[in-house]
Amino acid sequence: MANQLHLRQAKLTDVDLIFEWSNDQLVRQQSFNSDVIVYEPHCEWFTHKLNDKNSLLSILESDNKPASFLRIDIKANNATIGVLTAPEFRGKGLASVFIQKGVAEYFKSNSLPILASIKKQNIASIKSFEKAGFSYLRDEEINQIDSVVYQIIKK
Repeated sequence: MANQLHLRQAKLTDVDLIFEWSNDQLVRQQSFNSDVIVYEPHCEWFTHKLNDKNSLLSILESDNKPASFLRIDIKANNATIGVLTAPEFRGKGLASVFIQKGVAEYFKSNSLPILASIKKQNIASIKSFEKAGFSYLRDEEINQIDSVVYQIIKK
């Protein structure tokens, strides 16, 4: 288990790291769009998200090393969450801790429920969200892929 966990806001200098993590083979397999991400559009997307007041981008560091990226997009009736974990931090049981920290930070200034859409086959992600306090909401088809939606509500 990591000694020191710290959540910080993402910054423009994280663009290459997030690009690398996003194009990881396992990440592409578990994404609703499995196409390889192209660098220029990624940079534009990342810059736009950093400047969007309805997008919260965070990096979770473990012992001062980037370990996870969390994106929460605030919409009219809810927020959605996306999580990337660095390959070297997978399988250590830390994803749920990463998610909990990001959710706690979000709920400090927001009260809309957070939804997580996950491929049904992505058992590791489902378990991480359940362990982080998310509850099953419904089945859903996204891009013709069987998925589940989990949610967490501010207490």
